[in-house]
Amino acid sequence: MHGDENTATAALMDFLGYITDDKNKQWRTSWQDKISLMIIPMLNPDGAQKQTRYNAQGIDLNRDAKAQRTLEGKILMAAAKEFKPHFGFNLHDQNPYYGVGPKGKPATISVLAPAYNNAREINKSRGNAMQLIAHLSDSVEQHIPNHLAKYNDSYSYRSFGDTFSEMGISTILIESGAYADDPNRQVARKVNRVMYKDAVDSLASGTWQQQKVATYNAIPFNESNAWVDLLIDNVNVINKQGDYAIDIAINNKGIYPRINELGDISSIRQGFSELDASKLTFSIGSAYSLKEPLTLTNESYRTLLKEGYSCFSGDPTLLNNQSDWLSYSCAKNASALPALHSSAAFLLKNNKHQAEYAVLGSKLVEL
Repeated sequence: MHGDENTATAALMDFLGYITDDKNKQWRTSWQDKISLMIIPMLNPDGAQKQTRYNAQGIDLNRDAKAQRTLEGKILMAAAKEFKPHFGFNLHDQNPYYGVGPKGKPATISVLAPAYNNAREINKSRGNAMQLIAHLSDSVEQHIPNHLAKYNDSYSYRSFGDTFSEMGISTILIESGAYADDPNRQVARKVNRVMYKDAVDSLASGTWQQQKVATYNAIPFNESNAWVDLLIDNVNVINKQGDYAIDIAINNKGIYPRINELGDISSIRQGFSELDASKLTFSIGSAYSLKEPLTLTNESYRTLLKEGYSCFSGDPTLLNNQSDWLSYSCAKNASALPALHSSAAFLLKNNKHQAEYAVLGSKLVEL
């Protein structure tokens, strides 16, 4: 539905390949006469091309279920009314920082049976969605234990999932999220494909009806901002007005990530990368002045970082960065102390004043 949420499109293409593979003919014939599938692998091709949530008109398609201002929204609603599905799967990606409850693992898959009114009542069709989700939760737990969460079920009047639920379609929302060391969400992609197959099998056999709504209710809720990309815990800061220790969090957002949180962070958040910096001291580093062409490799960049350089000044066109790490331009009047929203480019030094680590964006570089 959203152009920059790509996981389900890839998973659906995997699923179509699985369905049509001759090796799976026996499995395919076991349900072909029982179930009809309508699959729309990509609702927002314009947004997908530009990797944006919105369509070419700048409209969020998932807020157009009622007004039908977009061609894509009209096509989707017309398809639903013509096909009249018993079950509908509403497929999205969620941001990578959701966790499975407080201090739980990353929410790689989040599910929801959307509400059909503000009271969030459970009628037959919504209850059916809850039972099917309860069945699918077993598949998720088998593949990625403790990575399943439940999305907030507040009623959203304009959204397609809630509107389809109003129409009596048992709607299953699947949100694909992060998994450690999996930047392209291939784990969520695989689990999605497994869930689609399991849904077909359980609907064909009726086994989903044996599940209880209580199993659905027991799925932990998503915890927002439970994770960060890089968490530096308890780093020491030398300050003429008084030394202190602080946690620093950085998320991989934008071309040049910045410090997005300071203070007590580790008590409520976890990091995909973490460092106990209790024996290290924050250093803003020095500026390397570009006066002649410079090509950065991992080796040459590491040498500069060891020498205490953390950013570059002078003519930026002289720098050719061929390394695996970001190169930051030095900010004017940069604070020597950790500062909220400042560049995520600094050093961590040991008690011998030697740089042990460099932080470049959300990457932690051991020196």
